[in-house]
Order: sequence, then structure tokens, then C-alpha cells
Amino acid sequence: MTDSYKGSLYALLAVTMFATLGTGFKIAVSRMNSFSVVVWMGIWASLALFGFLLREQRINMIMSEFRQRPIFFPAAGIIGLGIQQILCLQTYEYIPANQAVILHYTYPLMMLLLSNLFFREKIGWPALCCVALGFVGVVVLVTTGGVLGDVRLSIGIVVALGTAFSFALFCVLIKHASFAVIPGMFLLNIFGLLFLLCLQPIYSMQWSISNTDMLLVAYLGIFPTAVAFILWNKALRMIPTGRSSNFALLVPILSLVCITLVLRERIAPLQAIGMAIVLISIFINVRLAGRK
Repeated sequence: MTDSYKGSLYALLAVTMFATLGTGFKIAVSRMNSFSVVVWMGIWASLALFGFLLREQRINMIMSEFRQRPIFFPAAGIIGLGIQQILCLQTYEYIPANQAVILHYTYPLMMLLLSNLFFREKIGWPALCCVALGFVGVVVLVTTGGVLGDVRLSIGIVVALGTAFSFALFCVLIKHASFAVIPGMFLLNIFGLLFLLCLQPIYSMQWSISNTDMLLVAYLGIFPTAVAFILWNKALRMIPTGRSSNFALLVPILSLVCITLVLRERIAPLQAIGMAIVLISIFINVRLAGRK
């Protein structure tokens, strides 16, 4: 089996796991409060990553990586695995899972602007036009099933876009930092988890949960979070960026299929059009990047 084939297989497995997050989140927040879900996910993800390091006898790399970037890991962990996680779960409390998935997937569009703002990456007019096209799709999605003046809907939209923004910032930060994947991801998870635990006086935490709920948060923390991230990073090292980006475009589509099959949420025609516009804009960005 060639590295290219292995990389494609790793990428497909990773995006398939990523696609189950929306359905898992929606089920979890219907049984527990969102804060408890993200804390338990952080605990299970950290335990899984520590287990991987222990099995590979690489525990010593944790402090080695931290000494090299003592500010980066706490800051990025709080943004991407603390603030972003809270906003993400709250989104599913406000709006249907199918809307949340599509709105969250605007983060690749936001990454363009953040990369230019913080790291001075040049953005040409074609890329900017793709961003504008993508947000046209977002507007179509947002106005489906309600009006912008609907307070409940507006809160959900703001939280969803806040989730996309925080994850875009997280992606931009880790893109420009070179670190060992598993030790680095462990540190990011630990600092995100510590941030969440500091919020206990504000949010209600459910330490005692049923066996069914524990299995659900264990799945969300281990597979779509820890394992999928490891597989995705292996894929990035084995296949071209253009191909891995095309695999990433499968996430919202597979997510909506999963939501439709498990949660029985109906996808409205205008929602499908809105999602298609967003995906087309991202696809054009990928193709343009591949020509450079």
C-alpha cells in the first residue's frame, strides 16, 4: 500500500469521524448542559492523547514542547479547545443541527482574512470574491425558516459564527507553529480543559452522569476529537494539500447526511442551496490555491 493511498484512507477516516460531531453534539446537549459536555469531552480527549503518548513512550516530549512555546499552547488551547468548544455546543441549543453544521463550516473563509491580518499572507481579488460568495451562502442559510429579526434565531447565528471565528483563529495559529502532533495536541487539550474548569463557578457542571451519557461524551472526546486529529495530521504528511482540502469539503455533506438519518431533521431546499454556495466558494479557493 503506497503512502498516497494510506494518506487518502487516513483522510477519509478522519473526515468521517469529524462528520459525526454535529449529530453527537445535538444528542448530547439534549441530555446534558453544554458546559458539562465540553468538559467531559476535554477529559476524554486528554486521557486518550496521554494514553497514545504513554504507549509510544513519548511522555518526556510534553515538557519539551511546552518549554519551546510556553505562551502559544495556553493561548491557542483556550481559544480553540476552550472558548470555541463552549460556543459550539451552545449553538446546538439555539438552532437546528443542520444550520449549525453549515454555519460552523464558514471557518475556512474566515481563515483567509485572519491569515492576512495576523501573518500578512497575501490575498488576491479572486480569493476575496470567494469569501464574498461564501457569505452570500451564509445569508441564504440564515434567512431560511425565519427572519433576521427573530431574536432566538439571531442569538444562534451569532454564536455559530463566533464558533467559526474562534476555530478559524485556532487553525491559523497552529498552522504557523511547528510542533509534534500528539504532544502538542495533548497540551492544547489540557490548557483548554483547565480554562473550562476555571469557569465552574459560572456554569453548572454535571459530574454524575448516566453510563449512556458517559459513553456518548467518551466517543466525542476520543474519536472525532483525539483520534481524528491524529489521522488528519498523518494524512497531511502523506498527500498533497489540494487533495486533503477536497476531503475536508466532505465534512459538512456527511454531517448533514448523518443528521438527516439519525436526528430526522429535514433539509429545506434553500438550506441545500445555501450550503452549495458555501461549498462552491471553498472549492474555488482550493482550486486557486492549487494553481499557485
